[in-house]
Amino acid sequence: MNCDYTNRTVYSFHDEIEQQKDAISYAGISKGHSLENALQCHPVSNQWVQFFVPKILDIPVRKPDIEGIVSVNSCIEIISKRVVNTPMVTGYTRADGVYVPGEEIPNGECTHLTGKKLIIEGVLHQKVIYTAMVADQSLHSASFMIPFSTFIIVEKDKPLTQDFTVYPYLEDVFVCRLSERSIFSNNTLFIKAIPVC
Repeated sequence: MNCDYTNRTVYSFHDEIEQQKDAISYAGISKGHSLENALQCHPVSNQWVQFFVPKILDIPVRKPDIEGIVSVNSCIEIISKRVVNTPMVTGYTRADGVYVPGEEIPNGECTHLTGKKLIIEGVLHQKVIYTAMVADQSLHSASFMIPFSTFIIVEKDKPLTQDFTVYPYLEDVFVCRLSERSIFSNNTLFIKAIPVC
C-alpha cells in the first residue's frame, strides 16, 4: 500500500506489521506505583486526564533505512499551562417538565462543565535507536519532538490567573516499524494538576 501522508514523501507500507524478532527496550515509562502515589497525594484536588498521543515518525533523510527497532527513550516536557473560560450548558427541561441545571449534566466520564478549563501543552521527546538496513547492521538513532495539547476541567471559581503544578506521567509506549523510513509511535499519557496556593 503506497501512502503520501505528509505531502512530501511516499513510502510503501507493509500490509501487516512485521513480528518484532527482538524485544524493544523502553525507557521513561512511569512505574505503576508512581501513578498510585500521584492519585493519593492531594486527593481532594485530584484533577487529572488520560489521553493518547499517536504519531507517524519519519526517519531524517541523512539517516540510513531501518531494519529493526532496538530501544525507545521518552521524556515529557510541559511548555504551557493556563486557565481559560469555556462555554457551558445553562440547563434544559426534560420531557417530564423538570428543569436540569447545566452544572448537573455530566458526560460519559462523569465530568461536569464548569466554564473553566486548564489548558496544558507539552512536548513528548523520543529517541529511537535502531539497526540500520546495511551489511554491518550498525546502530543509529533518530530524535523526535511530538507536540500535544489537552485540558482538565477545573472549578468555576478558579481565576484565570490561577497557577497549577502539573505532573506528567508516561503510562505506556508502543512503537513499530511501518516501512524502511517510518515508525508508528503511540503513547499513553496521564497528567495530574494541583492548584498552587
